[in-house]
Amino acid sequence: MPVIESKLNNTRNLLQELGNSVSSLVNSSPDVFADSGIQSCLQDFLTVYQEAVQRLENPSFRIATLGTTSSGKSTIVNALIGRKIAPIEAGEMSGGVLTIKHSQEPRLMIAETEDAAWDAGEWTGLSDEDLYQRISTVMHSYHAARKKREYVAPQITAHVPLLPACDASLLGLPNGIGVELIDLPGLKSVQDRTNLATIQKQVNKAFSLVALDYMQVDDDHRKRLLEELKTVVGYLQGRTDSIIFILNRVDNLGTDDLPLSERIDKLREEIKEVLSLPELPDVLPFNARLLYYAQCAWGSGAFNEPSVMSQEIRLKLLKAMFQDCAGVIRLNTKENRNLKKWFGDIDERVEDNEAIDDETMRQILHYSLEWSGGRELWDRFRMRVQESFAELVILPALLEVFANYNALAESLKILIQTRKIYNQDQVQKERDNIAKIRQELHISIKTTGEQFNGEIKELIENLKKNHPTTNDQLVQDAVKKGRKGFQQIYDAVREVEGDLMKVLIVPVLDAFKNNQGAFELRDKLGEVTSPPLADDISKAYDNVSRRLTKFSSESEYLLKRILADDDKGKKELEHDERYVRLLYHTMREALSARAEFVLQLKAKQFDQALESLVDEQVKKLKLFLTEGNFSSLNLEKAAISNLRKKLAQNLPTLPEKFFEFSDNNIKQNRSKKTEVVGQKTEDETRTKTEQEKYEESYQEGSCLKTTKTRTKTRPVTRTYQEAVTRDITQDVEYIELFLPSPGLMAKQWSSGIEEGKGSLWDILREWILQRLDYVSDIFKESVDEITNLAERALQQQSSIIEGNFEQEKQFWREFEVKKDHATADCEKLQEIFRQ
Repeated sequence: MPVIESKLNNTRNLLQELGNSVSSLVNSSPDVFADSGIQSCLQDFLTVYQEAVQRLENPSFRIATLGTTSSGKSTIVNALIGRKIAPIEAGEMSGGVLTIKHSQEPRLMIAETEDAAWDAGEWTGLSDEDLYQRISTVMHSYHAARKKREYVAPQITAHVPLLPACDASLLGLPNGIGVELIDLPGLKSVQDRTNLATIQKQVNKAFSLVALDYMQVDDDHRKRLLEELKTVVGYLQGRTDSIIFILNRVDNLGTDDLPLSERIDKLREEIKEVLSLPELPDVLPFNARLLYYAQCAWGSGAFNEPSVMSQEIRLKLLKAMFQDCAGVIRLNTKENRNLKKWFGDIDERVEDNEAIDDETMRQILHYSLEWSGGRELWDRFRMRVQESFAELVILPALLEVFANYNALAESLKILIQTRKIYNQDQVQKERDNIAKIRQELHISIKTTGEQFNGEIKELIENLKKNHPTTNDQLVQDAVKKGRKGFQQIYDAVREVEGDLMKVLIVPVLDAFKNNQGAFELRDKLGEVTSPPLADDISKAYDNVSRRLTKFSSESEYLLKRILADDDKGKKELEHDERYVRLLYHTMREALSARAEFVLQLKAKQFDQALESLVDEQVKKLKLFLTEGNFSSLNLEKAAISNLRKKLAQNLPTLPEKFFEFSDNNIKQNRSKKTEVVGQKTEDETRTKTEQEKYEESYQEGSCLKTTKTRTKTRPVTRTYQEAVTRDITQDVEYIELFLPSPGLMAKQWSSGIEEGKGSLWDILREWILQRLDYVSDIFKESVDEITNLAERALQQQSSIIEGNFEQEKQFWREFEVKKDHATADCEKLQEIFRQ
């Protein structure tokens, strides 16, 4: 506590000294600050200065709790605050941002959100039970409503007395520091970009507590747990220096399990590797349920003061503790008969509804803190508070103060430099130089902008060609040129592609291959996309999978053929096609939503990448002012300070829509075939040739002839009637529906991602170029403001030289000393964070 209090008081004092120095500067020379440019800089500084003073007068230390699915996170929150406020249920309950702030007056605020399916407003004078019920109702309403469509998650703020604020020794915070706990939703409740962005804003300003479930760290579950953990830490937008990991539910340790220390050591190594941490993380074994019951039975008051908890609530919580935590108590008292008997006696008293006095409750809480890991957790909190308080609480309040003071100081330096010009020739030379700057500024900015933009356009067009080896080389070349941001952007786009295949396309394809049930698919998809989309995909899949059994295979397609005049068949065919198109439509929606979600996870990396590109552009623009040696007034520093101040006030945001996939090719044909449609029978006259026998006479002998007969045959043609059956044929028209096989569907969806990547690169290109164009415009504006200031100062200096020059020289020498004194105060303030 002394270290934090000293640093906070030192910061407050130095900030006050800076304010006093600036006030002294203004009061001693009001005419200087009458200049419009200087006056604008001064007002900007005073605005952010007053905001910083107020934030440091009432600073607040924030703890954000995140967790893998069903890790007992809300139980941990209630244990830490000493009261039952965060809803606890077996299923996924966290469904919004629940902020719990310290206040002696209970109050609940539920923010207005678009089309909310729950009551919004403000309530006062509520009991803990009332608060719990109202918050639970909102969470239930949100979870029920989002099954039908996506909603902006509820934003709930509860003001109640909090344990770490009532007992400042727990966190080691000095008096006057507010405490907030932010209970953030589990991953399954956040699958859309809007809600994720809201969470990221909260987490980025807070110390983080990440809850893991002991039952998920066995060999079978660990890989999935760590993948989920990586996404959870993605909430933190890359910040890993202020995290404590809690391994909850260690009371489930079985007699045949590995020793707990071995499990934790293994988990620490794997977390370090998966999250690319510089050193092994803290992983604290924990039993949230035991601490929750005991701490809430005491309440949120300090340990050394009387408890205000009613006996009715205390007994209710202790009964639950003895029932649900019997194993933990038995394990920790088995070596101590007296302690075992003591707990047994209290158990009987609780069962008999006998009042439990504060001293007994203190002892129960003492043992619960030891056995649950609670005492160790508070110890680690205090250590991290000592390490991170300045960066998490103090520094954010001062960043704009530094930027705005630098802009003011550099502008004042321009005035001081002009007052050191002692003859009219030099004044005129500087005015000519400024005129030259104005003349050449537009050309230089345009040339620099076109060169930089052309380079980026060419790089992105080449990346869109999607040749992995070539792309890697392109990005490496860009990094060598100083375009370091492109590596982060390229990696993020590639990660989106892999994620979409893994979490959406492959599960649907596997469902077709394995003939999975629709509910099983819905549950799996519900972990990576919103409930309405998961439900729509699973329903469409169910309809399609049942209908495809009536199709025959033909290459990569499935074929169904019906007669063109078969009205019933045509309706069936229409349903077949409609359900497949519906599956494609819902998959496109899910793929696009998931892509936006994954890119939002990378929002900080995108911001850093863009900032890197902006820095490169600023360096190029900066050369315009330095290489030309236009002026001895050091306009460059003033212009750049002015630019940085404006850029800090107008931070970029990622575009809203990323993917629009093209329609698939489901083919329907008409074909004609000549087919036998029936038979007919008719009499037909036919001819038949047969061999007929006849008698023929002949004579034998040469002298005395005799007449004889012989039998011969001859062909005879006869006609007759015969019944003949013939086929009746005609051209028959068919309607054929060709549907893609499940394998081809997956290929087409994958192809859609490829097309979508091209669109994504186009969107990101425009986003980058718009920001760079904005920087060019702001740079021009900043240079204009500084050169206008310099011109006005030179014009005044010309008059001064003609007048009482020596008196003015003395005034500006004294003014520079006061300005340097203020700058020194600002530098001392910044030095706090370099230590």
